[in-house]
Amino acid sequence: MSEQSLQTRRIARLLGVESTDLDYLRDVPEDELKVLHDQVARAVFAGGEKRMAKVAGLSRSIPAPLAGRLAERFLPPLVAARVAELLEPERARDLVGRVSVPYLADLAVALDPVRSRPVVRAIPPQRIGEVAGELFARGEHALMAEFVTSVERPALEAALAVASPRDLLTVLPLLEWTDDVEHVVEHLPVARVREIAAALTPSELADLVVVLGPSRCEPLLEAVDDATVAAVGAQLVGRRDDADLETIGSLAWLLSDDQLERVTALVDDDSLVWLEGR
Repeated sequence: MSEQSLQTRRIARLLGVESTDLDYLRDVPEDELKVLHDQVARAVFAGGEKRMAKVAGLSRSIPAPLAGRLAERFLPPLVAARVAELLEPERARDLVGRVSVPYLADLAVALDPVRSRPVVRAIPPQRIGEVAGELFARGEHALMAEFVTSVERPALEAALAVASPRDLLTVLPLLEWTDDVEHVVEHLPVARVREIAAALTPSELADLVVVLGPSRCEPLLEAVDDATVAAVGAQLVGRRDDADLETIGSLAWLLSDDQLERVTALVDDDSLVWLEGR
């Protein structure tokens, strides 16, 4: 994920400047940047609501394939996003199916996460997956995390299905942990879990264990050998972080005696406080 705040990049897009021009906002909290973004958006689009309503009305009266081509050719994503938010969800669904995936990804950057929710939920899961693939390729993990808060379970499954193991490692900590996210993560196919386990280093697996929590990471640890489990445990213990020690303390109950012996062989005696009560 880029160090640049998602909201900072959105403000830059509204103002038509490079995001680096707003580096002075780097230390502003994200919730305050969201307020600033909304204020800038209101100023930029002040007086333009009627014109956008007319554009939305025009898009309803022409065939969707033509409307999609015209939008992509003549409407900047920022404007197209505002128009899409004025359309009925079914019409918006039809329209977004007629534009290219890169343009739709640009549109996702510009959409308001609240006003666009009915529109985003109308987009077919397969299309959501295509947009997710484009956003992951761009490194837009923060945007992906925000984007999928608006979608329903099948679309969320499609979005996470196209994520690489390292994409998942980056985006999972950014997600709002809803029942749908919980369900999708807990029901990852065995082949997918093995792919993730094989692709990540012990340090990265340790990061994922912290994100998922001991109970959710059990299938992940079952997909690797005892030596890798021990290396993950040693990574957690070696960080000397209270949260990591708490995680390994809970994780210890899931490990076999052999796995625990392998962990203890990799760390010093002072690091074994997490074994108390095991």
